[in-house]
Amino acid sequence: MVSSYAQETCNHDSFASPDLIICGQQSLEKVDALLNEHYKKALVSFSPADKKQLIDVQRKWVRFKEVYCEDVYQAALPGVEAPIENLACLARATNARLGELIYLQTGQPNDGFYKAASLMAGQDRENGLKASINLLGGGEFNDPIWKQYVDAQCDMSFRLLREDLAYCAVRMRFQLPMNR
Repeated sequence: MVSSYAQETCNHDSFASPDLIICGQQSLEKVDALLNEHYKKALVSFSPADKKQLIDVQRKWVRFKEVYCEDVYQAALPGVEAPIENLACLARATNARLGELIYLQTGQPNDGFYKAASLMAGQDRENGLKASINLLGGGEFNDPIWKQYVDAQCDMSFRLLREDLAYCAVRMRFQLPMNR
């Protein structure tokens, strides 16, 4: 996107495409700045081995985000909403990654996944929890670039936080719903 949009004022009351693009670009820039801030904090606070793994995970995420959001953009073409869809995708993906970075640093997932699973579990806590976790994750998403990112992130969250690998993948799918 052209950075000249950042200089203009976002009009939250307008639904015109140029205004939606300006607002979308500004929102993306804000969440991207937060992501970069948390990424730098994580790099400083992690051990050398964890830092190396975080860099690898971050690269896999960047690749996934670029490919996935380009697909979203291409699917919306030739419509005027294509840039809006692209910005929304980039913001969602960046926000989801921000949540993962915060989780790695604090041990607190901030996406509501485990709370929702617990609420859905009902009386039969053990069986209900497994079933609700699988329901919340939605359908399978068999994208190799997504899988590389998820596998790397879940490996790191398992090592640092002992999060169940299968639940981690489903949690990440819940956090960033994808429909392609």
